[in-house]
Amino acid sequence: MVTNAQVEALITDIRFQEIKFFQEKANIFTIVGQTHTEHWHSSFIRWLLDAHSSLRLGHFPLVRLLTLYMIKNPQCGFDLRDIYRWNLDDIVFSTEKDASYDHKKRSIDIYGESRELILVIENKVNARENFNKSNQGQTMDYYEYVERHKRPEQRALYFFITADQRQTPDADMYVQITYQEMYDSIISKCVEHPRVSPDGKYLLEQYAANLRESVHNSNTPMALVNIDKCKSLYDDYTEILDEIFIAVEGAEKYTESGNPGCIVYSHYSDVFDEIYLSIDERYGRTPKNKMERQVVTFTDLYKRGLVKNKMQFTMKYDGELFYARAILSSDGKDCYLQILDENKQPYIVNGKVVGIYRTSSSAGIDVINFRRKERGINQRVKTLRGTTYWVNEAGQTVKDLIDQMYG
Repeated sequence: MVTNAQVEALITDIRFQEIKFFQEKANIFTIVGQTHTEHWHSSFIRWLLDAHSSLRLGHFPLVRLLTLYMIKNPQCGFDLRDIYRWNLDDIVFSTEKDASYDHKKRSIDIYGESRELILVIENKVNARENFNKSNQGQTMDYYEYVERHKRPEQRALYFFITADQRQTPDADMYVQITYQEMYDSIISKCVEHPRVSPDGKYLLEQYAANLRESVHNSNTPMALVNIDKCKSLYDDYTEILDEIFIAVEGAEKYTESGNPGCIVYSHYSDVFDEIYLSIDERYGRTPKNKMERQVVTFTDLYKRGLVKNKMQFTMKYDGELFYARAILSSDGKDCYLQILDENKQPYIVNGKVVGIYRTSSSAGIDVINFRRKERGINQRVKTLRGTTYWVNEAGQTVKDLIDQMYG
């Protein structure tokens, strides 16, 4: 059981208090009740990318977006030299750009144009892609509209920004970018920039605070914005945080429990939840309110035909070979990764089969620690990027499968 002294050390850590302070600051989006209104997010992105906005960062944010596009689409046909050569200050941005044609009324969420470039950004927060009672989605409509109207010297780039990483555009010429990637690659870099204006930094921080709110009708935040701080805390307080999670999850009524872990969780649940959500290699979920970090599960891969029942996986770590396999639930609707022992048999504890996981990272951590425990090794693995360690029979990592899922 976690002790009061351990709890005191954790909650008085400056990183813990900084997360608490960040959460408690009111942000303008929640005050006016526009937490996840799609048009507001589009307006903010337009302001962020505009080289002449009050951020005073010029085209720095736009270069980050174009670089992310290039990284995610290596076959895009341009490189860093091109990005630096383009006159990005000339791009004029607008929202709700009219793109109606062939009796279809359409409007592009965020549109940027210069003599050299056209940027088409479809922004999805809550809604799914609109097919307008046809077999063709709005992303293809926008593509066809732009290709009809652009000049020969203009290059068109297509972006699909989404709060749900599993949501993909109908048109495959779009590059999908999640709000988590928007925060990690653009917004956080702008906040840290030495030339950002005070007002601009304030608005960026307000927007970041809003991103950690859950999307309507889902149990996932749009983006986690304190990941590095949460992981740093977890590295230093692993055993304490693990014990708190176990105590809270196992308690029928944790708010009435005398366990110090349950007591401190009751008081600081928002902070603890953000920590657990940020540790996707171990948790990626909260112990009680069932919030989950956006991760691709084995069920997602199975539904896309990328994983099949009983598909074998191996992992090399510490010079040893570990085993796992994909298995289906009894109703055949869900798929999991089941870890296996050295004889490729399921792990059994107290007569029950254990070691069945939604994602690969937790599976990797536990199978390594099971093996170490069997061999009397006290040191335990705390985190592991399982997507790059587990490999299937065809030599594909879980990350390779996820990349295929996004096309």
